[in-house]
Amino acid sequence: MGGTGPSDEAHAQLAFLEVPVGAPGSGGVRYAAAMYFYQQGLMSAEMLEVYRQCSKFDDEDPVDLARFEGVASSVLISDTAVGQSA
Repeated sequence: MGGTGPSDEAHAQLAFLEVPVGAPGSGGVRYAAAMYFYQQGLMSAEMLEVYRQCSKFDDEDPVDLARFEGVASSVLISDTAVGQSA
């Protein structure tokens, strides 16, 4: 696989998770990345559900929806968490 390790994968998925809201296809891309972090134990089921709800709507910001629905900010992925997953 060309030396791509878990850390490289996590950083690639973080970039997908941060695709700009409104970009064509971005809702689905963010949801797929959220599923990766959920499977790694780095995202709660509640936050994954927010990404699922937004997956059909490229213009819907999952972070804004999470705040609106009261999903704790501690479930959001950070660069620090990604670095620790490797």
